Amino acid sequence: MAAQRNARTAKNRTPRGGVDGVDDAKRLRVVVARLEEETMLWQEFLRAHRTIIEKMAEQMMRDHNLPLEWFDVLIHLADVPDGRLRQRALRDRLLLSESGVSRLLLRMEQAGFISRNTAGEDKRGMEITLTDKGRTAVIEATESHVEMVSTLFTQRLTRTDLSALGRVLPKLTAECDDLGTPLNGA
Repeated sequence: MAAQRNARTAKNRTPRGGVDGVDDAKRLRVVVARLEEETMLWQEFLRAHRTIIEKMAEQMMRDHNLPLEWFDVLIHLADVPDGRLRQRALRDRLLLSESGVSRLLLRMEQAGFISRNTAGEDKRGMEITLTDKGRTAVIEATESHVEMVSTLFTQRLTRTDLSALGRVLPKLTAECDDLGTPLNGA
């Protein structure tokens, strides 16, 4: 069946490589125009995300000599009562791949912000623990991080905008979860 379709397509090719009298350049323009029209808001969302994250990362490095990804790990560890999480649970919170988390945690351990130990009872997983240096980094960086989130995000939006985002964003992640699409790349 595919061979017949390919034969028909080849027979109908125009001298410029198009099919059925429509050249490829024109088809490409149509496809790109549709993509831009259909994904304009999505592209704007990605631009906003990238811009805000870049500014926050610059600020975190400038003010605290701390990569934003490290701060994210430290906040997740500081958020649990004993400052300790299994690596898999941390990975799920960070939305990174297993190998990405492993490399990140190795660098953080080498810098003294966390410790990694074999999990207590079953010895199959790794347990990540916030160190004193990690606690100090969270304490020192949190206030400026909150100010930066406010400056780059919440202050720029009205209460109505924030309320709308609060309703819309959980719908997007819930629908991805419903589709069985893992958000952490696993």
